[in-house]
Amino acid sequence: MSTLRIKDLHVSVETAEGPKEILKGVNLTINSGEIHAIMGPNGSGKSTMAYALAGHPDYEITSGEAWLDDQLITEMSVDERAKAGLFLAMQYPVEVAGVSVSNFLRTAKTAIDGQAPALRSWVKEMKTSMENLRMDPDFAERDVNVGFSGGEKKRLEILQMELLKPSTSPTPASTLTLCASCPRESTAFTARPAAASC
Repeated sequence: MSTLRIKDLHVSVETAEGPKEILKGVNLTINSGEIHAIMGPNGSGKSTMAYALAGHPDYEITSGEAWLDDQLITEMSVDERAKAGLFLAMQYPVEVAGVSVSNFLRTAKTAIDGQAPALRSWVKEMKTSMENLRMDPDFAERDVNVGFSGGEKKRLEILQMELLKPSTSPTPASTLTLCASCPRESTAFTARPAAASC
């Protein structure tokens, strides 16, 4: 079971006029298996919360705390947060020319687990995950996000979640559709049992 608990979270960003507080005391608990959608207008702090939880250096947590199960993630480095089970899906994933999807995913898995997965089992797991997501096998040999459509970028993020098995995934995305007629952007937070797959 995984639980994300956010308590009295205050986050500031640096602006030309100096620090600006964006989050002013957010409290939220997301239990295993739950999905929470946070909706609001641009600039209301949806992405700020996701980036701050992931440890982005431009977002300073000025007070409050966030726990992933029994681990205080607000005191962890970015890589420690990932190893603890936090995965941040990006609004605008960057292109990484010269790095294949397959190599990228295996390197990420190695970084999280502390050891490289056995090659045969990794290839089998990746192939199965790609089949489950109805992805062309050639996708694994393409450079990360280079020339990808918006849908392909989102599928790569879903494939990452499937293979890396994070326990919590803040997903700031204007492409995340909750309601076609809603004039707001949204951020979805999910928590799931660590052993489950997406």
